[in-house]
Amino acid sequence: MNVVTKPEIIVSINEKTGKVPDFSDDYVLMREKEFNAVLDGVNLSIILAIMRGHTHFVELMRETGLQKGKLARRLKRLLDSGWITKEGNKYLVSGRIFVVYDIGEINGNITIHISTDKGAFADPVYGLVVISGEPRNYCSTCPLRQACVNNVKSMARKYGVQLRGVEPGEAYVELFRLFVERDLTRKLRSGWRIIIKKGEV
Repeated sequence: MNVVTKPEIIVSINEKTGKVPDFSDDYVLMREKEFNAVLDGVNLSIILAIMRGHTHFVELMRETGLQKGKLARRLKRLLDSGWITKEGNKYLVSGRIFVVYDIGEINGNITIHISTDKGAFADPVYGLVVISGEPRNYCSTCPLRQACVNNVKSMARKYGVQLRGVEPGEAYVELFRLFVERDLTRKLRSGWRIIIKKGEV
């Protein structure tokens, strides 16, 4: 898996060969503090290992090189933050779209503010993209630029969207915003339910 890490964007591109893990199609809404767990390099390496199909504790120890106690603490942090779930003895990425939200109050009404410049989307074939602000012009000098161009074009075709971004970083942000504005917002307006699972309050 090729990974580019910059302050405003992290892009991992899956190798097309290899095991595709079980993958949820859920949207995950999380507070910024929980979202920021992925910005830690060790936590990111664990999530990427899970996306490569290493879903059991022993496999994750071998893949990440972490000792048992340290890995257990990291997995607990990722479980508590909502990045991963546990089904039996398997760890899985908890959703496809990760959206940062905040709670506000206007004239006695509670509002949910959904960020369109901080979030992530994961795809079992195309990899993980984490957005934490507007990416600067890193792409022009990045050695993986062409791989990102091919990757984001393939994702756009898969999800049926037309992208206007010139550089891959811009296109990834645009794709994320489309997921939020076109899909999530439309689904919420059409009566989609938000279910808070037991143990999440």
